[in-house]
Amino acid sequence: METRVRLQEVPHLRAMAFVGVVVQHAIGMFSRAEGVTADDLSVMAVLFNLVKFAVPMFVFLTGLVIFYNYYEELRTGSYLVKRVREVVVPYLAFTVYYYYFWGADHAAHSWREFPSVFLSGSGAYHLWFVAMIFQFYLLYPLFRAVFRRVQPYFKRERAVVALLVVLTALFIWGTQALIGHSGVWTSDVFGVRGVLNHLDRTFPVWSLYFVLGGVAAMSVTKWRAWVEKVQRWNLMVFGVTLCWVTLELTKSIHGGQIDLGISHSFKASMILFTLSAFVLLYQAAVRLSWRENVVTRVSNLLGKYSYGTYLLHVFFLDKLYYQVQKWIPGLYPVWKMVVAVIACVALSLVATMLISRIPVVGSLLVGTAGKKKSNGRSAASGVAGGVQANG
Repeated sequence: METRVRLQEVPHLRAMAFVGVVVQHAIGMFSRAEGVTADDLSVMAVLFNLVKFAVPMFVFLTGLVIFYNYYEELRTGSYLVKRVREVVVPYLAFTVYYYYFWGADHAAHSWREFPSVFLSGSGAYHLWFVAMIFQFYLLYPLFRAVFRRVQPYFKRERAVVALLVVLTALFIWGTQALIGHSGVWTSDVFGVRGVLNHLDRTFPVWSLYFVLGGVAAMSVTKWRAWVEKVQRWNLMVFGVTLCWVTLELTKSIHGGQIDLGISHSFKASMILFTLSAFVLLYQAAVRLSWRENVVTRVSNLLGKYSYGTYLLHVFFLDKLYYQVQKWIPGLYPVWKMVVAVIACVALSLVATMLISRIPVVGSLLVGTAGKKKSNGRSAASGVAGGVQANG
């Protein structure tokens, strides 16, 4: 690996991804609200696709930061203990809360279901992501071994690009094949069926983004330069693929409803759009890291506390959906959604910062916000796909 540099762009990318997640969930709510028109749905369709990069971006950042921090030296025991303490324990706490104490149907939930719920991330509609991303943490030693074996053969940029093109093609084919078999298994041992029924929550169908993060980590300086070099061409790809996925989604608008499931992350058009969005947003994050103002300070905070905000945002968004409808009934649905998103992001951030300051219990609930490292490791902390990812 190259001489170590600070990954100052990572908090900004996390902030973008977190806001993107909140926007997606808000659209899911407000697109079904009373009074929504076809015009409102068309705007929401564009916004929904614009932020579909969010989950893949978190996976990419997981690969980037973990490879960057643990490629040269990996002490597997302490590495896994740290992941369990900072990721699994908060996830466990929120799974119990959301599944057994939150939601209209919580009273009907049995503790016998817990193994399946925990393994599949079914405690609430956003927790699946933590269950999925932790698989990469467990399997990282294997990914690292493969990287170390093939790295000498890919010292030239053209070889790396060719490899990624082949991997992308295989990923598109393999992902669609796996997703097509989701839910066909009927056995259930320690909750395994809960995972096999949701193959979209397993690492193979997200692995391209993790590998891409690892490739970027091998030479961050070259990665930054390449991202800038291809940007002119990438803007055209971004525009074409955005039109492609949005046209597919707008075709589903019928009778005042929209099928957001059309814009899933496992079709070729969305995968290509996502990769293009990565290139665009990475350069934007690098440029944000050069500046010091209110926007960049807030962005850094969101990146730093992104695990806690991710875990908390569903609670706040659910409350805000009903409050916004009551407080500002005359506002257009799209603007109601914008208000709810801004308020949700702000409340989630403030609540996470306050909880994190509670001695002992705080870190067990929202993870530990990373501290700066003097050894050259990335100081970026928070969720790199739902996780504290500083060394």
